[in-house]
Amino acid sequence: MARRLSHHDYTVGWVCALPDELTAAQEMLDEEHQNLLSNHTDSNIYTLGSIGAHNVVLACLPAGQTGTNSAAAVAIQMKTTFPAVRFGLMVGIGGGVPSKEADIRLGDVVVSQPGNGHGGVVQYDFGKSTPSGFKRTGFLNAPPTILLAAVTKLRSNLDRGKSSLLPHLSKLGNLPKFGRDQAGSDFLFEAEYNHSGEDSCLSCTTARTIQRNERADSIPMIYYGAIASGNQVMRDGVERDKISSEFGGVLCFEMEAAGLMNTFPCLVIRGICDYADSHKNKRWQPYAAGTAAAYAKELLCVIPAADVVNTKTVDEALRGGKHTFYLPFERNHKFIGRDAELDTLKQKLLVNKDCQKVSLSGLGGIGKTQVALQFAYSVKEDCPEYSIFWVQALSMETFELSCREIAGALGIRQEQEGGEDLKALVRQRLSAKAAGKWLLVIDNADDLDLLRGTYQTEGLLAFLPESDGGLTIFTTRHGAVAQYLTGSDVVEIGKMTRQETTDLLQKSLVRKNPSDNSESVVNLLTELEYLPLAITQAAAYINTNKSSISEYLRLLKKTEQDAAALISTDFGDKTRYRNSMNAVAKTWTITFNKILECDTLATDLLAFISCIEWRAIPYSILPAAHPEARLASPLGDEDVGKSEWS
Repeated sequence: MARRLSHHDYTVGWVCALPDELTAAQEMLDEEHQNLLSNHTDSNIYTLGSIGAHNVVLACLPAGQTGTNSAAAVAIQMKTTFPAVRFGLMVGIGGGVPSKEADIRLGDVVVSQPGNGHGGVVQYDFGKSTPSGFKRTGFLNAPPTILLAAVTKLRSNLDRGKSSLLPHLSKLGNLPKFGRDQAGSDFLFEAEYNHSGEDSCLSCTTARTIQRNERADSIPMIYYGAIASGNQVMRDGVERDKISSEFGGVLCFEMEAAGLMNTFPCLVIRGICDYADSHKNKRWQPYAAGTAAAYAKELLCVIPAADVVNTKTVDEALRGGKHTFYLPFERNHKFIGRDAELDTLKQKLLVNKDCQKVSLSGLGGIGKTQVALQFAYSVKEDCPEYSIFWVQALSMETFELSCREIAGALGIRQEQEGGEDLKALVRQRLSAKAAGKWLLVIDNADDLDLLRGTYQTEGLLAFLPESDGGLTIFTTRHGAVAQYLTGSDVVEIGKMTRQETTDLLQKSLVRKNPSDNSESVVNLLTELEYLPLAITQAAAYINTNKSSISEYLRLLKKTEQDAAALISTDFGDKTRYRNSMNAVAKTWTITFNKILECDTLATDLLAFISCIEWRAIPYSILPAAHPEARLASPLGDEDVGKSEWS
């Protein structure tokens, strides 16, 4: 029984235009696989199988719909349905262009190869009319490097007498019409001499043929160079030679390749069935389709499977230098300071490369997310080879939503992967070598149980990618979580300096109130403990209510109820999560609730401290803990044994 694979298992796309070409392609398969369901928007009908170590998907253009546009449509649908395809082959027949430099005969094979300023395929009918005549415009991409390397290998094999073209061609031996003996005679007429009569050239005079030396054998010759592509069949020998001359010599004319080169990285392989003149002869088409298919199989057989796996997918290759970015926030143009922390991140991850994972640890509202965001944008500017992604780890739900956004940015479609978990698909894609370099920010990684998982469920860490080219930054308000995630590679985010917070406040205010002096600014910053989130929240209140720093400070000091109301007022901007708790009081509530779950001693200490003046608390009046070492966790090792705690 034929094997059944998944859409993600197919790495080679093979496109053809005619039934004879599809037949030849199918005969080249070493094994045929069971069909798979396609998306309802995909009108292609596929043949699936393998050649050597490669899983190949075949598709043919719809009957009667040849041309560049139809080819492009087929290829686009193929790469959507089979997202792991690394490159394509456009295999079929074409019209040869014989010349003194290239003694092309019927049944020979022409392969697209860059040269003379082109990428291997030129679109001869695309351009614009100018006073001086028709000017051809546009540029078509060259074939992928992995295919050009395979071409070099085949040329070397041929020179050494190790070509396997004929054994592959013999696979068509059980299909009589694909035999060389069924094709008939090979006549090349003068370019100026037009065809006369019906389908055959029986009425054409042999006196107008060009005499050529007979070849020693009937083995097809392989030619490498430019292929001319357009939406019309070339039927004029004079026009053929004129266009060939304009492009510095083309070897073949065909009708599909120009629709693929910029949307479906591929190599074009054409078996010559006529001479792109008026003397068309369909008798050569099956044999020519067979020689092209045999060459395509020989090519695939010299490409190592490991090289294909490490090649970017079609979508990744088309993005080229346009690396993928998913950052949920705009750049914070009011960002102030943190030069030391940013430099530490840069040194650890990009310069010295001491590690691949770093945690940013600090109080809720201290600015961890903003530091990570600033670093992400600096990497985007300074290291364009990096893709950048952002994940919110508040809960499994926010993590899954982030993975969904990343999957969309990467072109991963869940329905084409048999419904496999998107989190796993994102991990798989970014863990592959072909993903290149990337930076991943895991924001709000505060819940260790959520990160590690349980006996029944997998944690978030199980879905994080691992790659030699990957860097990961965690932000967490818990030092223990930071050390669990990245060991000693922790950057602590502390209070900002007075000057930094002064600059942040001034930069955040829409208008400057004459009643606000430097003393009121210092007093407000002192009252807010130089906490960036509290300062940003205060500026948002002042801006919204057209108030002043002095008035905000008065309300903050008025009563505990007024202070609580102020710091509980939510706000939002384009550098913070929508529908999230951005107010200082709500941020601290999250922290307290987590402490309540995890550490009863810390909860008792906080409850006690809330009843007294909170600055410079004598260590001796804190509730006793036995053994004393238990205080190390809620207070921090550096505070245990001090005469006072603050």
